[in-house]
Amino acid sequence: MLLASIVFIFLLGFLILIHEFGHFIAAKKSGVEVEEFGIGFPPRIFGKKIKGTIYSINYIPFGGFVRILGENPDKENLKNPKSFSGKPPWIKAIILLAGVSANILITIIIFYCFLGFNGFQSLQLQSFDYQFPFGTHNNNVLVSMVAEESPADIAGIKPYDLIISSGGEKFENTEMFINFINDNKGTEVSLLLKNLDTGGNRAINIIPRIIPPEEEGAIGVAVVNVSQLKYSGYPEKMLSGVLHTFNMGHFTFSTFGHLIKTSVQEKTIKPLSNSVSGPVGVLAFTKLSMEKGFWQVLNLMAVVSLGLALINILPIPAADGGRLVFVMYEVIFRRRVPNKIENNVNIVGFFLLILLLVLITYKDVLQFKDVLF
Repeated sequence: MLLASIVFIFLLGFLILIHEFGHFIAAKKSGVEVEEFGIGFPPRIFGKKIKGTIYSINYIPFGGFVRILGENPDKENLKNPKSFSGKPPWIKAIILLAGVSANILITIIIFYCFLGFNGFQSLQLQSFDYQFPFGTHNNNVLVSMVAEESPADIAGIKPYDLIISSGGEKFENTEMFINFINDNKGTEVSLLLKNLDTGGNRAINIIPRIIPPEEEGAIGVAVVNVSQLKYSGYPEKMLSGVLHTFNMGHFTFSTFGHLIKTSVQEKTIKPLSNSVSGPVGVLAFTKLSMEKGFWQVLNLMAVVSLGLALINILPIPAADGGRLVFVMYEVIFRRRVPNKIENNVNIVGFFLLILLLVLITYKDVLQFKDVLF
């Protein structure tokens, strides 16, 4: 667990630092004064001022920060040509979007590495009917757990086995597979499997139980729907990092919309809340990814980076997207939102985000306690 915690701190800290570095570069290139760029968070260990900017190393080793002159608007900053508040809206927009852009860029680079190593294909859990905009994908059934001494265990079925087909009948979702097993209770059937760890195919024979133990099922496995996404041909492979980033972003928003719809239909917040994770959830996924090897950790890093970008671009107060709303208001109405209103909205938004983070953390501890402890 200690090693997973160290990897988690490095992973999330690096991505936060990349985000802040995007703001830093954009501000510098736009002629906005950067007061400090820090690695980690205060208290400060070391700092040196170079050309008006303090470059610091701090004790709390988690990401970093950038302090830009005029981020919190006041009358004095509005008149300062080197202040963020004193710049025209298009420059403000560039600086605000630079953090998101940096996260997207690092996501693309990591996905290029991940896909190149894995034959330009990726596996994605899928909880609803969905079609990726780019690439080709096949729907499969993945074994996530095998009960001890069950027919599946005896037959040699392992976690991370894909259940491909039986007698030429392909299983495209868990419902098809479960119905097939239930229709063949007491009868020997042959299953074609592919293990994700070894990549090899094998056939096994198994007899589903007529009366299985409670909560085990006829053969004793837990299964989930997955989609194998593949990029074929020279153009798709050349653009795979970009295409996969777009695919995953589109999938994230589509999943979020599906969960909201499901929560409304079922009149409960559980479908949505159970699918949202904070730092504790990322720590749990880091530990699970480390068990699968370096490339899965790298894939998680890209997914988290993309998640940071998508969250920051949303019009949430105190986030980059929320601050961008004020810039758009300035463009449309040719006047600024009063400083007091903007500051108060950002302060309230910040505390609401902290409260939300606390609630998500509490939920994550309960949801992932078996993984973490």
